[in-house]
Amino acid sequence: MPSGAGQLSLGQWLLSPTLDVYSLYDSNLYSSPANALSGPGLHFHPGILADRNTGLFDTKFYGNIDSTVYPTLDYQNNTFNKQAGVIQSYSPLRDLVFTVQGDYTHNTLANVLTNSIPSPIVSSATPVLPGANGVLAGPQVVVNPNDTFTTTASIYKEFNRAYIKVGATAQRTDYQTTPLNDFDQQSYNGNGAFWLTPQLYAYADGIQAFTEAATGVNSTSFRARSGLGTAQIGLFQSSIYWGQQGTEVQNNGSAGGDIYGGILSYLPTSAWNMSLSVDRLRNISNITTTIPQGLGGLPLTGISVPITQSSQLTTIAYKSNYIFSPQTTIYGVLSDTMIAYLGTTRIDNTWLASVGIRHQLRQNLALTLDYQYTDLHSQVPVTGFSRNLVTLGAHYTF
Repeated sequence: MPSGAGQLSLGQWLLSPTLDVYSLYDSNLYSSPANALSGPGLHFHPGILADRNTGLFDTKFYGNIDSTVYPTLDYQNNTFNKQAGVIQSYSPLRDLVFTVQGDYTHNTLANVLTNSIPSPIVSSATPVLPGANGVLAGPQVVVNPNDTFTTTASIYKEFNRAYIKVGATAQRTDYQTTPLNDFDQQSYNGNGAFWLTPQLYAYADGIQAFTEAATGVNSTSFRARSGLGTAQIGLFQSSIYWGQQGTEVQNNGSAGGDIYGGILSYLPTSAWNMSLSVDRLRNISNITTTIPQGLGGLPLTGISVPITQSSQLTTIAYKSNYIFSPQTTIYGVLSDTMIAYLGTTRIDNTWLASVGIRHQLRQNLALTLDYQYTDLHSQVPVTGFSRNLVTLGAHYTF
C-alpha cells in the first residue's frame, strides 16, 4: 500500500504533477535548406501521473500538454500537443509482469517520413533517460496536425540468469489536413538476454511491423539483431551486435541489409562516464513505388532517410556525463553520420552536437540549460541545412 509520504496522495493514489517551462531560440524550426524560419519561443509542458500500486496490480493514469508559442512568427507555427493514457501491470510473481497500455496523442507537427519501425510511446509514465542517454536528434517535421491511438501489451519474465520480454502494438494515425496519408500499423516485438558467465552476456531483440495505408500500398518491415556484452571489467564496459533490417512493399519490391555495431564505455570515476559507439546500417532497395516511409533506428541522425533509396549509414557517436556535485550534472554528445547513396557518388554528412547542464536548485525544482546543433552537408543543391536550438528552463515537481 502506498504511504504517500513526501508525495501528493488521494486515497491510495500517488499523484505526481510536474511543470516544465522554458524559453528557447530556434534558428531553423523545420530543418529547411532554404527560407529557414527562426525565432524565440516559450514552451509549456504541464503533466500529471496518478499511480496506484497494490503489489499485485499497478495502475497508472497519465496526461500532459506540450505547447510552444513563437511570438514573432505566424500563429500557425505554434504547437499544441496533448497526450493521455493508462498503463495496467499485473505481477502474480515477482519475476513475471503482464502489462497493457492505451495511449492517445495529438501532435501539431508530423515527421516528413513515417517510421517503418514504430518507436516506443514516450509519456509522463516513462522514466526520463539521464544526461547524454536522453539526447535524440530532432527529426525533420512539417505542420500537419494528427491524432494517434495506440494499444500495447507485453509479458516480461525473469529466469535464474536470463530474462525475456514479448509484446504487440496496434496503432492508428489520422491526419487532419491530409487524410489520404492516414495509416494503421501493427507490430510484434521481443527481446531477451542470458548471462553466459558472471561477466559476459548474450542478447537479442527483434520487431516486425505491418503498415496499412489508407491509400497507396501496404508494407512489412522488420529489424532483428543479436550480440554480446560485458559487465564492467575494471574501468571498461562494452557490447557488440549484428543483425538485419528490411522492408517489403506489396507487389512493388523490397529493401534491406545488414546492421551491426558496438559501444565501448569508459568509467574512470563514479562521477564521470563516457562512451564511444559505432553503428552501421545498409539498405539495398529495389522498391519501384513512392512510399513515405523512413528507415527506423536512427536516433542520432538529424534527417529522415527514405527506405526507397539504396544507402549505407555509418554513425560514430561520443557521449559523456559528469556529476559536478549531488546537485549539478553536465552532459555532452557529438555524433557524425555519413550517408552514402549506393550506386551514386553522393555522400551526405549529418552532425549532431549537444551539451547541457542540470542543477537541482531544490528537491522539487531543477534548472536546465541546453544547446543543440544539427547540420547536414549534402552534395545535392538546396538540400543541406543547419539548425541551432538553445533552451533555458525549469522543471518543477509538486
